[in-house]
Amino acid sequence: MNFFGHAAAACRIDDDPFFILGAMAPDLLPLCGAVPSGAASPRVTVGEAHHHSVDLLFHNNPAFTTLASWASLSLRELGLHRGAARGAAHVGIELLLDGVLATETRARAAYARSLVAAETTGTPFVWRDELSRSRWQTLVVRLRTGPVPDAYRDSAFVAERVLGALARRPRLALSEIETLTLRRFLPALGSRVSAASHALAGDLV
Repeated sequence: MNFFGHAAAACRIDDDPFFILGAMAPDLLPLCGAVPSGAASPRVTVGEAHHHSVDLLFHNNPAFTTLASWASLSLRELGLHRGAARGAAHVGIELLLDGVLATETRARAAYARSLVAAETTGTPFVWRDELSRSRWQTLVVRLRTGPVPDAYRDSAFVAERVLGALARRPRLALSEIETLTLRRFLPALGSRVSAASHALAGDLV
C-alpha cells in the first residue's frame, strides 16, 4: 500500500496528524532522502508500527496477490522481463489504489491535516542533519500543493511514477519498448484495481 492508502487506513484508527504522518513516513522518507535520528512524538512511532502491520496484511491479501500475479504474467506475456513485470505490477496496483481511495472525504481531510501540521507546527522527526530537515520540508510542501492523490487516477501520471521507481534499480529499469508496453497496459490494470478496491483494502480502510 502506498502512502495515501496508509493515511486512509490510519485515520480510521486515530486522526492525530502525527499518527498519520508516522503511518506515511516509511514511504515518504525514501522519496526525499531525509534521514531521522528519532521520532519527535510517540504518536509518530505508533503510526510507523501501524504502517508495517497494514503492509503485512495488504501484501498477504489474496485479492492483492491474485491481481499482482495476473498483472505480472500479463506484462511478461507482453514482453517485459520478469523482475520489471513483477515490480511494475506491485507498484502500479498500490498507486492506482491510492487513486481510488482519493475519493474518500475522510481520508483526504486527514491527509491534508497531517501535511499542514508537518509544515506549520513542527516535524514528526528529529533530523540527523539540516539537509534531511530541508528535504523533508520540501517534500511536505510539494505534497500539500501538488496533484497527489487525485493524480493517481491518471494512468499516465502513474506510469511516470512506476517508471521512476523501477529506474532506481538498474535490473528493473525498462527499455523504450517495455516503457511503451507498460503505458498501454496501465489503464486495464486501473480498471481491475477499481473493481477490486473493496477486496483489496476494504478491511483496512
